[in-house]
Amino acid sequence: MVKNHLYEQIEKIFLPYYSEEMKRIEENNIRFSHYTSAEAGLKIIQSNKMLLRNSKVMNDFSEGHYGWECLSRAYNGPSGERLKTTLRKIQNDLPQQLEDSLNSQYKDILDETYLMSVSEHDEGHEDEFGRLSMWRAYAPKDGVALIMNNGPFLNENNALNAFSFPVLYTTPDKFLDFFQEIVTEIEKNINFLENNFNCEGVFHILNLVFRSIVQSTKHPAFQEEKEWRVIHSPTLLQTDEKEEQLRRVPTEILEIGGVPQRVYAIPFRDYPEETLVGVTLPHLLDRLLIGPSQHSHVIAQAFIAELTRLKVPNPEEKVIITGIPLRT
Repeated sequence: MVKNHLYEQIEKIFLPYYSEEMKRIEENNIRFSHYTSAEAGLKIIQSNKMLLRNSKVMNDFSEGHYGWECLSRAYNGPSGERLKTTLRKIQNDLPQQLEDSLNSQYKDILDETYLMSVSEHDEGHEDEFGRLSMWRAYAPKDGVALIMNNGPFLNENNALNAFSFPVLYTTPDKFLDFFQEIVTEIEKNINFLENNFNCEGVFHILNLVFRSIVQSTKHPAFQEEKEWRVIHSPTLLQTDEKEEQLRRVPTEILEIGGVPQRVYAIPFRDYPEETLVGVTLPHLLDRLLIGPSQHSHVIAQAFIAELTRLKVPNPEEKVIITGIPLRT
C-alpha cells in the first residue's frame, strides 16, 4: 500500500493508535472474519454485497454514548486544555468552532452511524475452527464465518466514503492516556500544521478524527472480539456527492430479526480508477467456515454451489466444516 507522505504524517499526528494498528495488520497479513448465521451468510453471497447497519442495533447497548463520554471527559480535562491552547496558535477561535461542531453532531453520531463489524482472524487454529467465543456470540447454531483478505480494509481512499477503524477497547481512565498521546503529537507538530493547513483544514481533520473515535471506542469487556469497523456516515456527504455515493453505496429499508431498519450496502465491486481493488468475492474471500450445526454438510454444499456460480476459484477447498460439537 502506497501512501501520500502528507497523509501519512497527518495519520501519525492525529491517530497514532490507528496508524500503528494498520501497520500491524499489514505487516502480519492478518485477515478479517465476519461471523453470522448461515441464512445471513448466504444472502451476502447471493446478493454480492455486505450490509452496513445502524450502530443502534449493535450488541453493545451503550454504543456511541460510551465513546462520547470518554472523549468529553478527556477534552474537558487537563489534556483538553493543552489542546485548546495549541489550537489557538493556529486561530484563536478554533477550539470553540470545534466544540460547537461536535456538540451539534452529537445526535447525528448516535443515530446516523452505519457500520459493518469484522474481527481479526488468526492463522493456524482459527483457520481450522474459527474462534469459539465468536461462534457462541454471533452464530451459535447453523452459522458461518466469512474469512476475508485484508487488502480492501487497508485501502485508504474515499471511493465509497466508508472507512476501516480498529476498535479502541479502553476504560475512561485509560482513554485519557490515549487522548494525551494525540495532544502531544499535535503540540510537537504545530509548525508543520500551520505551514501545511489553514484553520479550516485542521478543523476538518480534528472533526473527523474525534467523530471516528466516538464511533469506534468500546468497553474493554468486548476486547476478545478484536473488532474492526467499516464506518459510513451518510449525513456528512455534501449535496453534490450524495447521488454518486448512493449509487455506489445504495440504501434500502429491510426487516432484520423482526426490526424494520435502514441499511446501506457495499457491493463486492472494484473501483480501479480510484485504486480500490480486491473487493470482488473471488479476490476478497479467503475461506468460509461452517460453524456448529447438525446440517454442516448440507450448508457446505449450498455455499460451494453459490461460490461456483460466482466463479470463486476452488470453492470446495475454501468451504471448511469445523465440526465443532457445541451444544445449541
